[in-house]
Amino acid sequence: MIGAELDAAGLTDPRLRAAYQRCRELNARHGRTYYLATKLLTRAQRPAVHALYGFARWADDIVDDV
Repeated sequence: MIGAELDAAGLTDPRLRAAYQRCRELNARHGRTYYLATKLLTRAQRPAVHALYGFARWADDIVDDV
């Protein structure tokens, strides 16, 4: 499914696709309700929302580790 989402968003660079995949995995693992809500979005919108979650999660981890 992630491949279809990345294709719909027009993402073709392999490294960028891997980064979006990582963000999606973080979202699925840690933000279950938020992740399920992304299913209401179009396939093209989902990678951007997963990336937003990944950034917020990363920033939160930095603050928590300090």
